[in-house]
Amino acid sequence: MIYILFRSESLLYNRLIGTVFHPIATPESVLEQIIVYSLPDGLWAMSYTMLILTIRKKRDGATLLWSMIIPIIGFCSEIAQFYFIIPGTFDIFDLVMYLCLPLIVINFSK
Repeated sequence: MIYILFRSESLLYNRLIGTVFHPIATPESVLEQIIVYSLPDGLWAMSYTMLILTIRKKRDGATLLWSMIIPIIGFCSEIAQFYFIIPGTFDIFDLVMYLCLPLIVINFSK
């Protein structure tokens, strides 16, 4: 819903079929910008971590390694953006989300 309500102009399918959704508001405060631009990255990483922990019932080193692959890739891509190795905009809050949300899932999983 964050993508559709606040970032629809940047969605790939809107670029392909024309602008279907229009943002209802533009994030102005820092907190709003974190929620709209950084939180979705952390939620994707968190969802992947939850999926792996659910599929692999055992909590061992291999499971933790598999569950952190996507967050690590996201973290490394942000660092690569900082050094202009890959195109994109570096954001420190993306780094925080890529690390914190998956770690919260790992800490609270059984």
